[in-house]
Amino acid sequence: MADRPDDVELVKQRLSENPSEEFLEQIASTVVDEIAESFPEFVLKSRPMTEVLAEFREHKLEAVETTSHYTRKLDYLETYLQTAGITTTQDLTSEDVERYRSWRKYESLSRAKPLANNTLRDDMYLFREFIRYLIEHRMAPVRFEHCVEIPRVDRDRGEGVDEKQLVPEVAQAALAYLRTFRYATVEHVTMELMCQAGPRKSGLRALDVGDFNRQTGVLTFRHREGTPLKNNEQSEREITLYGQTPGIIRDHLAHVRPPVRDALGREPLLTKGDGRISPSMLQKIAYMWTRPCVVGLECPHDRDPDECEAAQANDAAFRCPSSRAPHHVRTGYITDQRNRGVSSDAIQQRCDVSPRVQALHYDLPDSTEERERFEDEFRAVGDDPESGYAQ
Repeated sequence: MADRPDDVELVKQRLSENPSEEFLEQIASTVVDEIAESFPEFVLKSRPMTEVLAEFREHKLEAVETTSHYTRKLDYLETYLQTAGITTTQDLTSEDVERYRSWRKYESLSRAKPLANNTLRDDMYLFREFIRYLIEHRMAPVRFEHCVEIPRVDRDRGEGVDEKQLVPEVAQAALAYLRTFRYATVEHVTMELMCQAGPRKSGLRALDVGDFNRQTGVLTFRHREGTPLKNNEQSEREITLYGQTPGIIRDHLAHVRPPVRDALGREPLLTKGDGRISPSMLQKIAYMWTRPCVVGLECPHDRDPDECEAAQANDAAFRCPSSRAPHHVRTGYITDQRNRGVSSDAIQQRCDVSPRVQALHYDLPDSTEERERFEDEFRAVGDDPESGYAQ
């Protein structure tokens, strides 16, 4: 364009007159073409989108713990690219990038209800990661990243709160079943700790044999290299285990736990294979033992367990609508303790979660439970003849 001064003057004039998007695209296209001629190494590569997505899928699934969660999200992305007719990376346009958010929210599901903003936000983070992957490998222009809009989630209004929790009935049935048929196994001990203490997965993984006091039943959570706690040293604490749980752990250590150490030479309390239990295994154990039909309860979904994939295959336990992840067990534990009258300060000490975060994410009573929590206070006021209002 430098060889055409008349064109340069014309372009300057047009740019000063609030040019149309079409005119700007023409300029951008011309610049790109001339750069491509002079610097061929800057030219974007065109590759089959199926190959690129397969590479990105492999790259992503190797880096995460819960592959099933990301597999579903990547499947939606693949469906969108196929639906939009994008067969090569060169076919992808900025409009396609912008449209993904709307498609995922309103068109990707069979139901009429739109996708929740919290889920959409997570999917858009993954989509942006995919776009960045294309940019990094010179298969998409840098400007595509700016076309990805991440939805905002209003936490103060309760958006983005996962309201799933393990109800007490299933928790009690799971422990009763495990105490009878899987006594003192690593799966049993894991569920005892989840249901009796409400720890995070990182806390469970961090436990060593020496963190359990066999005489007092006190369990100590410590922040250490290789097994960090969520809030570092601030998450360190001692808790007392009650009921049958201390005896179950003692029996596990005496008769079941294999004599193994992890890569750092430490003795993990919870083991699997030849080392420390993994986050994905903790996830799997929770899903396995919170299926109602597996622990002796009726299926709440009117399914025949003999024909239900989620009931027959442990690897498919997460597909059961009633099965719960460790986070949901933790939420159920905290909600149940609050319903029983335990203070938020006590739960903060035991579960390492502030009262504010409890109220927002973990303490999720239904309307009846919330009413019953305060019933005694209002009844006491009502019995007071000096209360000021006639009862």
